Amino acid sequence: MLFLDVILRIPAVTLLFLLAVLAWRDARHMIQGRIVIVLGLTLGAMLLSTAPAEIRPPSPLYETLRLIDTANLVFVWWFGLSLFEDDFKLRRLHWGGLAVYLLVGLPSRINYLIGNPPLWIGFDILMRLVSAGIILHLLWRALFGWRDDLIEARRRTRLWYTIATAIAATLIVVGEIVYSMQTGDRSDPAWLSTSRSGVALPVILFAAWWFLALRAEYFLFEPTQTSVIQAPRIDPKDTATHGRLVALMQDDFLYREQGLGIGDLASKLNVPEHQLRALINKGLGYRNFASFLNQYRLAEAKAALADPEQARTPILTIAMDVGYASLATFNRAFKSDIGTTPSAFRAEALENAAQS
Repeated sequence: MLFLDVILRIPAVTLLFLLAVLAWRDARHMIQGRIVIVLGLTLGAMLLSTAPAEIRPPSPLYETLRLIDTANLVFVWWFGLSLFEDDFKLRRLHWGGLAVYLLVGLPSRINYLIGNPPLWIGFDILMRLVSAGIILHLLWRALFGWRDDLIEARRRTRLWYTIATAIAATLIVVGEIVYSMQTGDRSDPAWLSTSRSGVALPVILFAAWWFLALRAEYFLFEPTQTSVIQAPRIDPKDTATHGRLVALMQDDFLYREQGLGIGDLASKLNVPEHQLRALINKGLGYRNFASFLNQYRLAEAKAALADPEQARTPILTIAMDVGYASLATFNRAFKSDIGTTPSAFRAEALENAAQS
């Protein structure tokens, strides 16, 4: 068992630390690169600190590594989201997950390392629930965005990466829970420790191959295209489809339809969905379907917000009228595109109109 553990664990740790070094060298200016640095260090620390006693690092290095790896699942979550969400930014939800691990998990880990009994069973339950929530959220985001993702290479890989990560994390977490419930022992037996390495290594190998490729169509290292391209590179075979698409958007205002998906639009155009994806992505330059719809929705919303005759129309009404399902989604899209909030944009536009 020890030999098997070594041949699984050492390559995984080496790859993780190598990825962290390469990310620091080549990608530290990108948010994905910075997350990879932290992720590689924390996962490497986890694999080293959970090794069998025969190859476990000596004290105090062991205790240091155990503290470093406390929030490794949070960084797995961040990295997965950063790959598949255009213009990914760390928001309160992401920092909140990290805060729970640090404020609850870190004291529990310190208490365990000094040999004291568990602080409170509720802490362990809370950490398990947060871990499950993180895994489910990552999987949900991959599934939620898969249909409207216009980049075929990313669509083909996003599910495999996220599902593999979710399965690996679930097996590790569930294995720890089952063993702890059956025995009451919070330490890892040899079989569980080796199983963790066996599950992690294939995922790490795939992630390493993927990251080292550094393909722009996989990673969102370029800003999302949100403005209308004045001279679209339309394939001559798609000219007629493009004409009908523009008519549906500009004349029939189809973008106002809430919940409009690319499959619905393809049906209305009577073209295969993959053909429409290629037209919007390669011909018009959009990375996802939402950014394509936003160009029309935000243009109408800006006009309405700047119109003195609609000065008393609630912003929520304007957002719903142009196709947004919620005010929060509208505010986020508006600020991302315009750089300010709808209310601030309206106030400035109406003031300029009054002065003129």
